[in-house]
Formats: sequence, C-alpha cells, structure tokens
Amino acid sequence: MGKQLGPCRYTSPMRIFLYGISSFSYWLTAECRPNAHCGVGVSALKSCVPHRKTVEYLEKVFPSIPQPYHVTVPVSSKSSVPQAIAHLSRFAFAERPFVRIENGVFASCPELCFVQLALTLPFHELVKAGDALCGSFYIDPTADNGLGSRVPLTSRKRIEAFVRRNVGLRGAKQARRALRSVVDNAASPPEAFLWSVLSLSQRYGGYGIPDLELNRRIRPSKRARRIARRETLVPDVSHREIRLVIEYDSNSEHLTPFQIARDASKRMALEADGYKVISVTTRQLADAREMRNVADQASGHLGRRLQIKAKRFQDSHRVLYATGWSLGRYHRRLWLEGGRASDEM
Repeated sequence: MGKQLGPCRYTSPMRIFLYGISSFSYWLTAECRPNAHCGVGVSALKSCVPHRKTVEYLEKVFPSIPQPYHVTVPVSSKSSVPQAIAHLSRFAFAERPFVRIENGVFASCPELCFVQLALTLPFHELVKAGDALCGSFYIDPTADNGLGSRVPLTSRKRIEAFVRRNVGLRGAKQARRALRSVVDNAASPPEAFLWSVLSLSQRYGGYGIPDLELNRRIRPSKRARRIARRETLVPDVSHREIRLVIEYDSNSEHLTPFQIARDASKRMALEADGYKVISVTTRQLADAREMRNVADQASGHLGRRLQIKAKRFQDSHRVLYATGWSLGRYHRRLWLEGGRASDEM
C-alpha cells in the first residue's frame, strides 16, 4: 500500500478516480503519501467513466475498500454498474488534486478528500476522519494492535491552505467549520477520541479544557532521563504550564512486556519532574461517566471547577459518544477479519 510509483504516463487502458469516502478508505490503509510526481490535474479525468472491468480491477488491487465505490467523473451521467456511484467534478482546481495510487487508479489527495467528505459526513464523523488523515497511524489488521505508524498524510494547515487556494469549492464551508476541531499527530483512533472528549468545544459535546497539547515532545530533567532511559518523552495529552499529563493505556493484551515496562518508566519519569499523570484505559474512554471524572480531575488540576455552560451539551455529548472512534465502517469486514481485530481501530 505504501509503495512509491513512477511518473504518471497513463499507460493503463482503464482509469478510475476514487471520490470522497472511497478515497478515505484508501488513505486509511496507506503507509505513506505518494511522491509529488504522482499528482495529476482535472484533465486526466477525460473519458473516465466506471464500467465492469474497472470495478473488477478495483476489487483485485484494493480488497479493503467497501462497495459501492464512489468515483469522480467529468460528465453528468449515471454509473452503468451498480457497484459504483458517480460524482460529477467540473471545478477548475488551482493545482493537481488527484494522486495516482496504483496503475490506472487515482484518489483525491488527502486535502480534497476531506472537503469531499464534508459534503456527506455529519460534523463529529468528519472531525474523526480529519483526525485520521492528519494522524500518524494507518489501519493494518495484521499488526498486533491493528495499526501501523506513518508520517501524517496532511495537516490542518495544509487542508486550510488547499481550501483557500480553491475558492468556491463545494464543501469548503463545512470543512473549515470542522477543521477547528481536528487535531494533528494522533497516534491512534482512541487517542484522537480522547482529545475530542477533553478538548472539543462544549457546543460540540467536549469538555472544552483549554491549552491541551497532543503528542508534544518534551525534554525531561537529567534525573527523569535516567529513569526513562531516553532523552525525550512524548505524553499523549499534556498541559505543560501546569504540568498535567493524560495518558491513554491501551489494552494490556496488545502490549509486550517491553512496552509495559517502557510505559511505566515514562510515567515515573514524568512524575519525577512534577507532572500530574492521569491514566485512561479503553474501558474508561468508552464510558461517558468515567470520562467526566477524568475531565473533573484535569480541570481541578487547572485550579477550577468544570462547569458545563453550553445549552445543548448533553445532546452533543451523546452524539460524540455515538460516533466513537471506530473506523471499521470504512473497510470491508472480511478484509478486517483477515487480520487481527482490535478495538484500537
């Protein structure tokens, strides 16, 4: 999935351009973003309409992507195959917004993908998708915890810049609204959800705790470095000014003895430097009442009592929890079950 392709020469007799949710399904499994020379402009869409052979080809090369496939087409026409849904695109992009991901197969670049998702996904689901596109993980069901690590495909700033360069693009308004709640560099879907629960505006069902940072690298004291046996530490969620850290502890069955010992030394090192460390397990994260306790502890360490001021907080909080952190809906069930299922996904 993460291989780098050579320069695009349109040698395949069939071409298909994934749109929105189908592009997102691909990016969730990509180990990296293809090189810039894999980018193409709207002119490559010419005469690109899905048919039976292209659908069969997609099934073969990308077994993870669910059907029906959502594809971009240059002319207004209904797809001739039931496994594909066509989306018309006539927008004059200011750049090359499509990326070749396989011979004859192109996806919307991560920035365009997010804007396309904004046309169909509700707010909280769109934020979750943005966290994934801007995160440092990808779905790998063969891994012990179902996840691999990668350099983030994009970032909030890159998506914002893309929208600014393409004035009038459909979905831009919804994308900008959701981007304010997207976080960069999440290392897993539960970690991104933890961030949302604690930091999202109360209007959207989060507790609105200010100035929390996600995966911000810090340099501990000499004593703490000896305890941790490393030069730097990366807390999951932190507030450096008041020395607060909130760590997500994934299920122990997915951790090796080395990882357990490493996590313990990290916590001891942080505490040695005066940090208040709050641990959150998967079970706690899934329980809204438990997370209220965590939010109360964090607010208390900030020196103030947590107060809910948004009128529709409870309704939005229920929607946030109903959305959850799972990304399973974006992949074929049989593909996921072919590896090791994990609640990290």
